[in-house]
Amino acid sequence: MKRMVFKSLTALLLSVLSLTGRAEGVLLKSDPKNNAEVSNFDGTVKLWFNGNVGQRSPSIVVVDGKGNRVDNGDTRLVLGERHRLTASTKPLLPGPYATRYRVITEDGLIVSGVLKFSIVDTAGTAEVKP
Repeated sequence: MKRMVFKSLTALLLSVLSLTGRAEGVLLKSDPKNNAEVSNFDGTVKLWFNGNVGQRSPSIVVVDGKGNRVDNGDTRLVLGERHRLTASTKPLLPGPYATRYRVITEDGLIVSGVLKFSIVDTAGTAEVKP
């Protein structure tokens, strides 16, 4: 009896592990990174996912600390790399920002989340050398 229970639990564990190994749409990295302090922001938010993001309604929205939208509403899939999304922003002043994202994978899974970052002004902190 113990042997049968052990085999069943082992089979269940292997099934769960194989499902998690094939998870689609998991955010792998972002630029800017979550909770980053950025001094040289290039005006583009980039998100990379481990699976193919479907073409149905991908969305990146960037808001400032007051909740005002500062992106240009131009979320797009990068050609040739369907697992990467980009969106551009207006010029950002120093302060806190949040990136909200939502994608639907080709398998129909909805993946969403929020990443935070801050723009910092390094001009006032630069050391002047004679």
